[in-house]
Amino acid sequence: MHDHELHLIGAAPARLRIGSGGDEEVHSFAPGTVVLLGPRLPRSLAFEHRALPGSGSTDGLVLRFGDEPLKRGMALFPELADAGPLLARARLGVRFVGLEAGTIARLRRVEASSGLARFAEFAALLNELAQWRDYRVLSGVALAGEGLGEDARALRMCKAIDHIRDNYAEDLSLADVGAIVGMRENAFSRSFRRTTGQTFTDFVIGLRVARACRLLATTRQHVSSICYEVGFNNVSNFNRHFRRIEGMTPGEFRARQPGTAG
Repeated sequence: MHDHELHLIGAAPARLRIGSGGDEEVHSFAPGTVVLLGPRLPRSLAFEHRALPGSGSTDGLVLRFGDEPLKRGMALFPELADAGPLLARARLGVRFVGLEAGTIARLRRVEASSGLARFAEFAALLNELAQWRDYRVLSGVALAGEGLGEDARALRMCKAIDHIRDNYAEDLSLADVGAIVGMRENAFSRSFRRTTGQTFTDFVIGLRVARACRLLATTRQHVSSICYEVGFNNVSNFNRHFRRIEGMTPGEFRARQPGTAG
């Protein structure tokens, strides 16, 4: 099983088995649940769709997409690296909680469309799932083994990126975040760049500038206030990085937004 599988459970409930023997984990899913399973999960996993009396055929679906093509795509389109943490979690199985109707509708459009339109819907779907914060990892089996190589490193990067996204406005250091995931600074730096396509510093700065853009567009806070709120320690440093990433100053960015004032 070298593909990712994105399941939408239909009218019939479903059961997933991961592992075997004493390590087997069993999960039951209600209709409407969305589950993402990554490649190379233990071979004993199986969905058991059990039709309820009078339910008729299910309206569930399964989207399958290859792991290697996505990795090659990330090399060509760095934006796809935003899905890296999601795909790392998928190696243990992920159940999404409370997905909005619009995301479910997009999932169905991916199945129904073709060509470039399908790719566009698929990319948008990946983005929505990658940003969805309410999820449950389904298996702890793969966490025990250091011999998992690439998969173990991917899971560590997933944990690191989640920590950075939750704490980007704090005083984060490469060494401290590496320690959180049990990696030495140099090894963590290399793995982080390989996973995200960015250095640790550039990734953190990108998150801060993205948050600053939202505040500039939706609030009347002073630029200096936003600067410190998103984690920069002085306004000149903030302005320099903002101009480098957005191609304009924070004031110019705000002036282009409807309904805001400096």
